[in-house]
Amino acid sequence: MLTTSLALGGGLFAAGAAVAADAPASGVTAVVQNTMLGEKVDVQGRGVVDAGLFTLKTAAGDKLQTYCIDFDNPVYLDSGAKYHEADWASSSLNSNANAPKIRWILDNSYPQANLTSLAAAIHVDSLSDEDAAAGTQSAIWKFSDNKTATPRTENAKKLRDYLTSDANKGVAAEPKPSLTLTPDSVSGKSGSKIGPFVLNSSANEVKLAVSGDASDKAKLVDKDGKPVNGTLAGPIAKDTQLFLDVPAGTPDGKTAINATADANVLSGRVFMSGLDDAGRHSQTMILAGSTKVSVAAAAQAAWKQGKGALVDSSAKVECANNGVRVSVTNSGDEAATVTVDKQQVAVQPGKTESVLVKVAEKAEYTINVTGPNGYAKKFTGVLDCKTGVTPTGAPTTPAATGTTPATPTASTSGTPSTGAGQPTPATTSAAPGTGGLAQTGANDSTPILAAVAGGLVVAGGAAVFVLRRRGRHGRTTA
Repeated sequence: MLTTSLALGGGLFAAGAAVAADAPASGVTAVVQNTMLGEKVDVQGRGVVDAGLFTLKTAAGDKLQTYCIDFDNPVYLDSGAKYHEADWASSSLNSNANAPKIRWILDNSYPQANLTSLAAAIHVDSLSDEDAAAGTQSAIWKFSDNKTATPRTENAKKLRDYLTSDANKGVAAEPKPSLTLTPDSVSGKSGSKIGPFVLNSSANEVKLAVSGDASDKAKLVDKDGKPVNGTLAGPIAKDTQLFLDVPAGTPDGKTAINATADANVLSGRVFMSGLDDAGRHSQTMILAGSTKVSVAAAAQAAWKQGKGALVDSSAKVECANNGVRVSVTNSGDEAATVTVDKQQVAVQPGKTESVLVKVAEKAEYTINVTGPNGYAKKFTGVLDCKTGVTPTGAPTTPAATGTTPATPTASTSGTPSTGAGQPTPATTSAAPGTGGLAQTGANDSTPILAAVAGGLVVAGGAAVFVLRRRGRHGRTTA
């Protein structure tokens, strides 16, 4: 698994380790911070909320500024839920015809565009950071959630109107990922090329290394069989294919393929959250400005010499089909019967079969894959493909908090606003349904947070209650 601190997740290579199918095996991960830059806006039918920029923080300390694209879900600042970079196809943007307009806003507004040029575009003398953030978020909600958000300051309102006007021509192309290496594992026979592994990156250079069994013999090669010696110079071609060439006679083993880069995470990349300890997920966000970060990705190649079936599997969220598609490949020389969830599939030698597992929206899923020779793999996650959807039977928060708890990897619109911050896992947690520290709008919580941080333990319960009632993007008093 990828972390921006360049550490490889040890569980990735453990037998039977759980893999989150909707959390890519590579990409940037970060945690939301308890600060926000913005100001209050009026949202039709929802009252007064705070609108503006969140800040996420990677393990390496890099800061990423994001806007909300999932208004009806909160941000649980106390949860420690981590965010991961994701493709549009795995988020609510998969079916949103206005996604290009959202990307145009990100490319042409704050913080990508400077305040002077924005002020000139809307014919005002000056524009504050807070006005720019609130106006931009209000414009995004029109296209992400079909919400009418009206800033209270005239300049922020003018910016919203400009960003949602005919000047917005849209940007259709989805931005490149920072660094992905998929699938997370491939198996094959020694004496052959094992793969392909597909590399995508916005970096100008990606460093590659092999570690593990037979790392002195097994070599990385490209699709034409030419050795890949340490570094791929950019720009990296879309869907670059890599293979591990394992010499015949090499004893059974496995090795890791490691990729590292200093890459720009481009504006328009989606960030989705996983479940916190209380079973809640926080809102989906979208990157506001391009930022350079150190990223890493890893995958595993395993091989055997003997005869028989040799299976491996991968999974990918398909929002368009309301489920997770599990692909099973048989690199052996005998047919294999594999069970995916509760479905059995026969996979012939050298073939790949796929099974679509239907999954409920905003509900946690676990998909088990089993096959011959003790093969077992597990995919877990939460389908988070739509805005404003609450899982059946899920605990809900009071109306004032914005909306409901969710599930791993997901979305919640609205954004806390109090200054740009950074992600850091929170150590406190609330029981499901309490809404503890759910942030979706109000900035009135800042003094309370300071008091709690100062050690007012006795007043902690009351502080949490007030924060819950004044959660970001929940209603607040005018």
